[in-house]
Amino acid sequence: MPKNGKDFDWKIKKIVEYIRTMNFPNAKTIAERLRNEEGISISEVTVYRDIQTLRRDYDAPIEVDMKRYGSGYYLTDRNFWSNKINLTTGELLGLGIIQNLIDTYRNTTLGRELKSIIAKMKDFIPDGKKYNPEKISEYIKVITDPMAKIDSSVFPSIINCLQERRAITFHYHKISSDRKDDQVQKYRINPYKILFTQTGDWYLMGAKTDRPSEIRTFSFARMSNIEETKERYMIPSDFRLTKYMDPQMGVWSGSGMFRVVLLFDKSIGQFVLERTWHHTQHLEQLEDGSVKLTFTTSQLHDPKRIVMTYGSLVKVLEPPELIEDVRDELKKALAMYKGR
Repeated sequence: MPKNGKDFDWKIKKIVEYIRTMNFPNAKTIAERLRNEEGISISEVTVYRDIQTLRRDYDAPIEVDMKRYGSGYYLTDRNFWSNKINLTTGELLGLGIIQNLIDTYRNTTLGRELKSIIAKMKDFIPDGKKYNPEKISEYIKVITDPMAKIDSSVFPSIINCLQERRAITFHYHKISSDRKDDQVQKYRINPYKILFTQTGDWYLMGAKTDRPSEIRTFSFARMSNIEETKERYMIPSDFRLTKYMDPQMGVWSGSGMFRVVLLFDKSIGQFVLERTWHHTQHLEQLEDGSVKLTFTTSQLHDPKRIVMTYGSLVKVLEPPELIEDVRDELKKALAMYKGR
């Protein structure tokens, strides 16, 4: 019996799992891993004998690749004795990101739900440091913008209503509101989509129950007093998200289409060239090293945000509406610092 009290069946299943998840291990590397990770006092010869027992008494589909130095075991049927998920390197990266998001959203409903997912997954994730979400996350850091505070009732209420196709009512605070009662409006909405932006903000897109053709977008952070109703609805078969917004430019709706042309300074030219800004984009590096970015979108809110982010390192060439909007914003910002 292993030193830590685990029985023979556990040990041979662990050996099968190592053969499944390691890269053609031999008896020596399996014995070393059992000693290092499980604290089992076991020899290379014992592992070899256990593998022979597996093949003889359990019909384990274990073969040996003799072309490898020191030989190496592998499974011809990778599903043998497995309730585990074999994770690729990319999937391990995803696991680390999820663990990071748990830390980022700690003490929120989302953080608790992500933690619950990992807990349920652990029964299906192979053992060992390689598959430990906490260990993987040590090599990854998710850096986010300041996170908005969201009422704990928002996530479950909206998800339940989306799944059951039930209308919801809620109070909504305007973005310019000081949260006084006269600044709060009550809505009754048929939820269509949950939107999550790269800046870490959550939104609900839905239709007014009394005016189904009127599609609105609401920030989770400004929703409160959510109540699920018994009123059911159907999402129109012709509903298309792209009809109301440009998903690659943010959650905001717009009127018409705009050809946006931005000229970035040569000092960040390479940075601009490395990125995918929009699926319609065209990037052109000019002789002086500056880079011209051209794309078409239905809204100007996020293009304006891009321009304000890079300040003097980018200039708007088109459209006139965006040029005027940026000019007005800069005037307001400058006026705040006059006389200081």
